[in-house]
Amino acid sequence: MRTTERLTKFAQWTYETVCKGRQMKTPAPGMDFTQIVKQEPSVYIGYYPMRLDESGWQQMDELNVAPGILIMPTHSYVKYTEEKRFDRYNHVSRPQALGQGLNLQVLFSVYEDGVRMPGFIRKWEKDQEFDLTLVREGTQDGLYTLLNWMDDFKTALLGQKMIPHTDLFLDEASMTYGLYSDQKYINDKRPLFYGFVNLGFQCYAEEGQNREIDKFLD
Repeated sequence: MRTTERLTKFAQWTYETVCKGRQMKTPAPGMDFTQIVKQEPSVYIGYYPMRLDESGWQQMDELNVAPGILIMPTHSYVKYTEEKRFDRYNHVSRPQALGQGLNLQVLFSVYEDGVRMPGFIRKWEKDQEFDLTLVREGTQDGLYTLLNWMDDFKTALLGQKMIPHTDLFLDEASMTYGLYSDQKYINDKRPLFYGFVNLGFQCYAEEGQNREIDKFLD
């Protein structure tokens, strides 16, 4: 199975499992702080979508893709041979389980700009001024939204074990997860909240037919 097909099927499974029908906060048009807008999360492969800024350079608008999930392939085995303890201790060299691998980093992004307290909208409508004392920063709201979303994903994946209509079988022991960090310290990027789920799949190594060997044998 081609890598593109594996990624496409996994993205479809991710959308159907943890995105479809879910409504989460997203920036209001024009970054209007008086509005609270929600939308269904999207799933992206490899890169976030890009847009042209005023200088003409391609830049990422992080706010426009939150809430969202980014599936990023990392280094994987082209052919993986599992070593058996019996072979290692008896000096036997032979392939045991020859296959490919697909390792992924799955990035979850959540937008949470804070909780408006009573009187916030009235103050804006009256004076056209923001009273930030009437906005609770919502650190726990954004964090809990992110962690609950990641937990839903992990639970579904561990329950599924494999991705339907693919050769992807989950390597449960390889799964790790956590918040976005740099040098082991959590990075504060509010109003965006980031978390990673790192996972690996075992898949079939499709070798095909070697025509040169066939010609030699003929």
